[in-house]
Order: sequence, then structure tokens, then C-alpha cells
Amino acid sequence: MIDADTAREQQREEWALSAPGWSEYRDNLAAPSGTMTARLLAAVAPRPGDRALDLACGIGNPTGALAAAVTGEGSVLGLDLSPEMIDGARSWARRHGVTNAEFRVVPDETRLGLAPEAFDVAVCRVGLQYMPDPGAALSSVYEALVPGGRLAATTLGNPGRCMAFRISSQVIARHVPMPAAPPSGPGPVALSDADRLRELFADAGFADVAVEPFETALIEVGDAESCWHMFERTMGPLIRMLATMPADRVRALREDGITTLRQEFADGPVVLTGEALLASGTKPKP
Repeated sequence: MIDADTAREQQREEWALSAPGWSEYRDNLAAPSGTMTARLLAAVAPRPGDRALDLACGIGNPTGALAAAVTGEGSVLGLDLSPEMIDGARSWARRHGVTNAEFRVVPDETRLGLAPEAFDVAVCRVGLQYMPDPGAALSSVYEALVPGGRLAATTLGNPGRCMAFRISSQVIARHVPMPAAPPSGPGPVALSDADRLRELFADAGFADVAVEPFETALIEVGDAESCWHMFERTMGPLIRMLATMPADRVRALREDGITTLRQEFADGPVVLTGEALLASGTKPKP
């Protein structure tokens, strides 16, 4: 297992590589038929005028939905450790006329720079699992919420039920030697255990903690070829790996990926579903 600082630096490099792809495929990665953002907002129930926090906001999803929910009288602060992802979020907000959202780069999840009781609600969409110290992040958000404030976070659930993870991993393993067991540490499925997620929320001080699994569309793309191209543009570890491979092996991996996706989605759009976990809790009032 790599140390926390090395993990964060690796993530900064990989998010920098993938940020242009995330902006390009923003709508596909948001899965229009998916329910994740709607569930997050329902769990915290933002109201007009609220001050909202979007932790690990990436390119600004669900910051945009939060900004609309709190209206122009309220405000949203999006935080992320990747300057490139924050640039993408700011660009998206400018293009869409979102004026009540601010975005800020943070050093890491242990140094969020938040004032006490500065927010009414907070969300984190599939970001906690990438943090070496998610407990520290949750404690910081707890302190930054007003008494009675709500936090909701989603992570990926059972890895075997996440189609994007399953398909990409199987294809890559056929072309690149893989370790016998996945490395421990932060990553896309590092917080797939509901009990662990519940424990983290409780340890941070949250009350009325609930963790709910649900199935949802995670990614929607028009066809298999476009989907694999999206993988090559948005998966940081894959981008890094492809850059070191000979052209013929890259072509072989790509052809295998497209063929595999076509076998699963022969008749049209690729809709990649998966299990997610929705965790929520409230900062108790005195």
C-alpha cells in the first residue's frame, strides 16, 4: 500500500490527464437516466438561500444542480484537489451562466480550509473513496455545517455490479499483466462496504446515519466505439498506461474493448449501470 502523500500526487497526475475527457463527456458521465444526483439532493433537501458545499466536485457535477436548488440567493462552494478539474468546473459554470457557484482547489482532504458553521448542506458524489483519509474530510465537513445541517455522499457499491469497472478491468487484464489481488488503498471501489461507510459518518459525529444501496445508470454513451473512446479519455490510470504501450498493443486493447461492449450492447446505446451506496447524516443540534 502506497503512503497517503504518494497516493494524492498520483491522483493529481491522473485527474490532470483525464480532466479534458471529463469535460468532453460530462453529460455521458452524469448518466441522464441515472438517479445519483437526484438522490443526493433529496437526502439533504437544499432550500432557496442555503449555503451548500460540494466536496470533490470535479468538473461541477452535482454543483450545477445544487446551485439551481439554492437559487441565486443561495451559494455553492465546490472543492477539489485537481486544478484541471476545477478549471473545467469554472468553464462549465461560465458557459451556463451559473453565477452563485464558486470553485476552489484544496491541498488535500485533510486541509479543506472551511470556516465553522459556514454551510447548511453538503454533498460528495463518488469522491470519498479516492481520499486516503476520508474520515478527516468528513470531520471537516461536520465542523463546517450548521447544527441541523445535512451531509450526503455516494460511493460505488459492489464492484462486480459496476459494469464500467467490470468490463474495463476484464479487457485490460487480457492485455496487461495484473496483480493477483487489487492493491489496497484509495480508489474507485475503496468504500464499497456499507458498514465501513456508516462507521466513518458516525465517527465524524453525524447522527441519524443511514446507508442505502441502490442500482442506477452511471454512464450513457451512444455506441460501443464511443464508449471505449470515452474510457481512454476519462480513466486516468488507463491514459497513463496507454501512453507507455506500443501502438499495436493499444489497437488490440481498443478493438477488444469495443468488441466486448458490442457483445453486451448489440442493439444501440451503451448504458452502464452499477450499485451505489448513499450515505447521509445530520449534525446534531445542541
